[in-house]
Amino acid sequence: MGDGTGAGWEERWGRVLSAVLGLFFIGLCTSVAIQQTLLGLLLGLGAYHCWRTRRVPFTTLDPALGLFFGALLVSSLLGPDPLHSLSAYRKLWLVGAFFVAYVLVDSRHTAERLLGLVVITAAGLAAYGIVQHYTGLDLARQLVGKPARLDPVWLGDGAGFRTAGLFPSGITYAHNLLFPLSLVTALLFGPAYSRWKRAGLWFGWGLMVFALLFSLTRGVWIAYGCVLLGCGVVRGRRALPGVAGGIVVCGVLLLGAGDGVRERAAQVFDLNAATNLARSRIWQANIDMIADRPLFGWGYGNYKRFREPYYAPYPEADTDAHAHNTFLQLWVDGGWLGLVAFLALMAVILGRGWRIYTGLSVEPLKSYALGIVLGLVGFLVGGLTQHNFGDAEVVIVLWALVGVLLRLERWTGE
Repeated sequence: MGDGTGAGWEERWGRVLSAVLGLFFIGLCTSVAIQQTLLGLLLGLGAYHCWRTRRVPFTTLDPALGLFFGALLVSSLLGPDPLHSLSAYRKLWLVGAFFVAYVLVDSRHTAERLLGLVVITAAGLAAYGIVQHYTGLDLARQLVGKPARLDPVWLGDGAGFRTAGLFPSGITYAHNLLFPLSLVTALLFGPAYSRWKRAGLWFGWGLMVFALLFSLTRGVWIAYGCVLLGCGVVRGRRALPGVAGGIVVCGVLLLGAGDGVRERAAQVFDLNAATNLARSRIWQANIDMIADRPLFGWGYGNYKRFREPYYAPYPEADTDAHAHNTFLQLWVDGGWLGLVAFLALMAVILGRGWRIYTGLSVEPLKSYALGIVLGLVGFLVGGLTQHNFGDAEVVIVLWALVGVLLRLERWTGE
C-alpha cells in the first residue's frame, strides 16, 4: 500500500510540475505579470522538488554566474551609494528562470514540448499583433477595464498602430519576439520535414516577421538580419537558397507593410534623423558617466540617482531611463569589471551552446539548440541599441531558454 501510494504521489507531483512548467513557457511570450507569477510559482515548486530529492542543483553555468554577480557586488560596495545599490539586487531574482528550466527539464521530450509551446504561442500572438496594428486592439489593458494605450500615429501617418503584443511597448515586444523567431528560423533551415509541417513553420515565420515589422523596432530588425545570415552560414550551402528566399520574403513584407514602416526602415541609414540624434545624445551622456568612474562604475541600481547632471548638456536626448545600450549600461553600473564579467558570461553560454549544438544529432533538438544560440547572438546585437538586459520581459525568456540549452548537453553524443 505504501509503495503504491508513494508511486501515485510521485506521478501526480510530476504532472503538476509538467503542467506549471508548460504554462510558464507559454507565458514567456505574454505579459510580465504572467511571466513573473509563474516563475515565482515554479521557484517554489522547484525548491520543494530539490528538498524532496535531497539534491542541490549545481549547473555548468555557476562559475560564470558567480563571477558576474561577484563583479556587480564589488562595484556596488565601491560605488558612491552602496546601500541603495544593494537594495536593487532584488531585481536579480529573474535569473531563477535559468535554474528552474535547467533543473526541471528532465527529458528530451520535455525540452521539445516546451520549446514547441514557445514557438506556437509566439506565432499566435504575432497574429494578434498584426490585428492590433490595424485595429488598435489592446487586450492587455482592455480586458482589465483600462483604455487602450497604443500609439495611433507614427511618422506622421495615421494608418496604423505600433504593435506591442501583450507588452507595454513595441520595443519590448520586438526584443521578446526575437527569441521564438530565431527558433523558427533554425527549424526552417533544418533537415527535411513533412510538407505540412514545413508549411506551418513558414506560416508562423511570416506572422512573426510581419509583427516584428509593425513593432517599428529597427534595432531588432538588424538583429534578426544577423540571425538569418548566421543561420545560413552555419547550415551551409544547402541552406543558403532558403536564407536568400527568406530575405526576399522579408523585403516583400516590408514593401507591403506601408509607407510608415518603410520610412522607419530608411531612418536606419539616416544619421541626421531626429530619433538617431536623440539616441546618440543618450549614449554621449552615458559615456560621460563612464569617464568619471571607468573601473568600478556607479553601482548596480544607482543610475537614476546620479544621471541628471550628465544629461543636462544634451537636451536632444528624449529619455534618461537608461543608456539604450546594454553594454554601455553595464559599463556605467559595474565599470570595466562588470562589463568584462558580463562578456565572459555571454562567451561561456555561447561557447557551451555551440558545443551542445555540434554534439547533438537528434532533431528537432539540434535545430532548437542552434535557434537558442542564434537568439542569444541576436540579443547581443539588439543590445547595441537598447538596454534589453534590463527588460524583465526579455531577460526571463533569455534565462529560461539558456537553461534548456545547457540542459540539452545531457543528450549530446546520442
